[in-house]
Amino acid sequence: MADVNADFQYGPGARHEDYELDAEQCWSLLGSSGVGRFAFVHEGRVAVYPVGYLVYGGAVHFRTSPDGTVVNSLPQDGVALQVDAMQPSVQAGWSVLVSGRAEVVEDAHELTTLFGQMVDEPWAGGVRDAFVRVRPERLSGRRVYLAQ
Repeated sequence: MADVNADFQYGPGARHEDYELDAEQCWSLLGSSGVGRFAFVHEGRVAVYPVGYLVYGGAVHFRTSPDGTVVNSLPQDGVALQVDAMQPSVQAGWSVLVSGRAEVVEDAHELTTLFGQMVDEPWAGGVRDAFVRVRPERLSGRRVYLAQ
């Protein structure tokens, strides 16, 4: 079969610029709540789950099943929560990565506070009344945009 792109000449792409975000900018973009992707290791393999999260007390929290894969894999160091937003029409966006330790929240007072702060219900069905806390050891982010 012939290569349909044999005569196509790839030109230079659009010129983009990017810059690293500081911690204050990262926390601002994370906001008080949102949706991100939680990455952790389960049974020796990397797993990535979408989660609705809440920022509280210098950490990121989300609800999950008390007897599910996430809870059964914790506590764990080296986890990550990645959040981003993109504007394809103007080729711009940002990404924030929270890396650190994840653990199940067990303190009754903290749980009461978290349930009072949570705005959205988890998207996944079933009982989701366990809170996971991701304590950031590293917070990093980048913003990219089309150069003028």
